[in-house]
Amino acid sequence: MKRFAALFLTLALLFSFVTNVQAESKPVTVWVENQQVQLGDLQPIVEKGTTLVPAKLLLEKLGFEVTWDQKNQVISGKKEGLVLLFQIDNLGAMVNEAEQGLLVAPKLVKGTVYIPLRTAGEAAGYEVSWNKEQRAVSIVAKEPSRGFLWKVENAGNTVYLLGSIHIANNAMYPLRPEIQKAYEASDYLAVEADISKMNEADVQKLVLDLSVYKDKTSLKDHISADAYKKLGEILKANGLAENVLDTYKPWSVSSTVDYLTTAKSGFDPGIGIDAHFLQQAITGKKPILELESIEYQLKMFDGFSDKLQEEMLSASLENFYKEDSGIEKLTEMWVTGDEKQLLELTNSTSSNEEFRKALLTERNGPMVEKVTGYLNDSAKKTYFVVVGAAHMLGEDGIVPLLEKKGFTVTRQ
Repeated sequence: MKRFAALFLTLALLFSFVTNVQAESKPVTVWVENQQVQLGDLQPIVEKGTTLVPAKLLLEKLGFEVTWDQKNQVISGKKEGLVLLFQIDNLGAMVNEAEQGLLVAPKLVKGTVYIPLRTAGEAAGYEVSWNKEQRAVSIVAKEPSRGFLWKVENAGNTVYLLGSIHIANNAMYPLRPEIQKAYEASDYLAVEADISKMNEADVQKLVLDLSVYKDKTSLKDHISADAYKKLGEILKANGLAENVLDTYKPWSVSSTVDYLTTAKSGFDPGIGIDAHFLQQAITGKKPILELESIEYQLKMFDGFSDKLQEEMLSASLENFYKEDSGIEKLTEMWVTGDEKQLLELTNSTSSNEEFRKALLTERNGPMVEKVTGYLNDSAKKTYFVVVGAAHMLGEDGIVPLLEKKGFTVTRQ
């Protein structure tokens, strides 16, 4: 059950103006890579334990291109696929398309926009630390994540294969420059499914249609009493009615529980690796290709046997209560680019043949055929292909299957 749950984790989702401002005799200083940022008269503001600094000065120091939208009172920073948005008096900053809560809202003070320093620094891939004695904030670049990137070339075409994790936290960023450069050099972005369409009306209708029972049975009729009791406790603890998911099938409920597990651990599908590049493609108008589709993936889950669906839900419930849900290990695996650990995780699915066949075997072959089409095309284009890392290695992995076709696949 532990190994089964581990693989499933890879699948995958204040106040207006200055009040209670801390006054100290010694001003706060800001340091980036051991160099003091010269703020002049624009000194930092410390409020409710949050340090706010002049946005333009900070963001430009961190390498962002900064713009100000006077009408909407929004300051934005763009850098290598990362977009940060801060709105005056709004307690939610946007990191690409994912909202991040703020303890103190950005402020406009005498014509200067102030933003929370830690939020901006960490979102940009820096480690931010506070020296209480020196009243100094230090911002140091983190070692970029290695990830899983391969390159294949044929007939003037190039395909970059990036093994993704569909959920992430800020610790997984920044990505190493080679990954971003490969994306920028590509003519197309290809993903398993374009999850940016998830909120479209027809997709939501499909999700609801496949997720709920229509035979007058309910969740209680398809899972054990113990599992139903544990689910109710989790829902109640999260402010939901214990029976709110009674009409839903176990595979859908399992996904909901997994979301709650990842959320309490600080992970978010909105900043997953595929979502990260989808946002860049949408912003930059890069064409997006799908290896599968949202409909295909939903129908795959809906096609699981009752036994497998209940096992999935039981694993999700068990995982929710663990102090170490295993998500942190996925982060470490991605950051270090550990192929051995990835292969072990992929091979752990062999204990359930139905799961392995549906999630990997039956999907990898068709995806390889699409990638082969890209490589054999006469257009001489470059493709940046982002799929779940679990699809890459193992006997039926995309990399070995391409090699069997005679292509040379090189780890980058």
